Amino acid sequence: MGRKALGSSMVVLALLLTASSAHAQGFRIGGQLSFGDDTDFGIGPRVGVGLPNVISGLWLVGSFDYFFPDEGFRGSGASVDYWELNANLIYPVTLPDVTNLQPYFGGGVNIAHASVTPPESSVTDTDTRFGLNVLAGLDFPLQGFTPFVEARLEIEGGDQFVVTGGITFP
Repeated sequence: MGRKALGSSMVVLALLLTASSAHAQGFRIGGQLSFGDDTDFGIGPRVGVGLPNVISGLWLVGSFDYFFPDEGFRGSGASVDYWELNANLIYPVTLPDVTNLQPYFGGGVNIAHASVTPPESSVTDTDTRFGLNVLAGLDFPLQGFTPFVEARLEIEGGDQFVVTGGITFP
């Protein structure tokens, strides 16, 4: 069931991004590293599509993080798989006379999935939850790529605070 949910989620995200790209001002793809206060380190892809026909400057940003929680997460010695899928709308804040720093804020939805197998057991407990994101970040536009940092508060769903950084390419 975990793989089905992951596959379905990725298909939905791909369809949203593909449908939006027909009207897109720009397209970005890259990767990110994340740290969640409950799930430790994560890694995954990030895709952004500009939506100037909706609101000038608005971006739809999708990301997927596979986290590597420590053994203390949900029980000592348990085998834990945890991932999150996010779809957020972000809007940049214009800073006068600043070209290499672009703050942004936004919000969106997340799907968080955990599967836990206790030690010495073959029974896996899975849980998939939907939630909301509130976020703020900074893009550092450079020629040919854009590093970024972002702070995201997840309400329900992943229900954690996540700090993310990475690089996207046009």
